[in-house]
Amino acid sequence: MKQRCLAIALAAATSACGGAAGPARPVDATVPVLRVLDGDSLLVQVDGAEAEVRLLGINAPERGECYDEQARAETARLAADGVRLAGESEDRFGRLLRYAYAEDGTLINQELVAAGLALALTADHTLLDDFKAAEAKAFQARVGRWQADACGPAAGAELEISDLTYDAPGDDAQNANGEWIDILNRGSDVVSLTGWAVQDESSSHRFRFPDGFTLGPGERVRIASGCGTASDDRLFWCDADPVWNNGGDTAYLLDPSGNVADRYAFWL
Repeated sequence: MKQRCLAIALAAATSACGGAAGPARPVDATVPVLRVLDGDSLLVQVDGAEAEVRLLGINAPERGECYDEQARAETARLAADGVRLAGESEDRFGRLLRYAYAEDGTLINQELVAAGLALALTADHTLLDDFKAAEAKAFQARVGRWQADACGPAAGAELEISDLTYDAPGDDAQNANGEWIDILNRGSDVVSLTGWAVQDESSSHRFRFPDGFTLGPGERVRIASGCGTASDDRLFWCDADPVWNNGGDTAYLLDPSGNVADRYAFWL
C-alpha cells in the first residue's frame, strides 16, 4: 500500500500533510432523513422541502456493487435520528454536498471511510487529509471493503502497485504514455493476470489485463495510459483521456473477485 502527499511517504495512521483543521462544525439544525439512497446519498427534508444530500469527500459502493448493502445499512443506522449538515456547495446534479453529523456528533462521512465502507475522494475540502488518513488506516487494518476476501475468494497472489507517474511531461492529453502505473509480482510463483484490473477513484477509468497475460516472480509490467503495442513488460490502457488526475487520485489493484489487493494514493 502506497500513500503519497507532495511526493513524501507517510505513515498510514497519521494525518497526511501535517494535519488538517478540525472538523467543520455543523451549522444547520437537525433535519430528518426521509430515505437512504445508498451509502453516500441521503434524501432529507429541509424547510419543508425534500433535498438530496451527497456526502462530501467520499464515494461508497453503488447499488449492486460489492459492499453496497453494508455501506447503505451503516449510513441508515448512523442517520436514523436525523443529521446536522455543514457545507454550502452543490454538485453538477444539484445535490447538496455536505458533511453530515449524527445526533451523537459522529461525522458520518469520515466514519464510513474509517469503517472501510467508503473511499476518500481526492476532492478539495477541509478534511481531505483526515479522510485520506482514515482510508489508509482502514486499508492497512483490512476492514470492511478492504478485507482480502470482501467480494469473493481472494486470489492469494503477491502483487503490488510499485510505482505510478501521474503527471506526464508536457501536456498530458498529448503525451498519454508519459503517465503510467507499474505492477510488481513480489511472490515466488508465476501469476496469471486474467481477470485482474486496475482502476482510479472515478467511475470511468478501468483497465483489465489481457486474458492469458502472466507475470513471473520479481517481474513487473508497466501500464501506460495511451495506446501502443503490448509486450511482456508493457501494456497500454488506451484511454480516451489521461487516466490519473494530477491534483490527486488513488489507484486500486483488483483481483478477479473484485477484492482490492493494493492501493496507491497521492494528492497535493
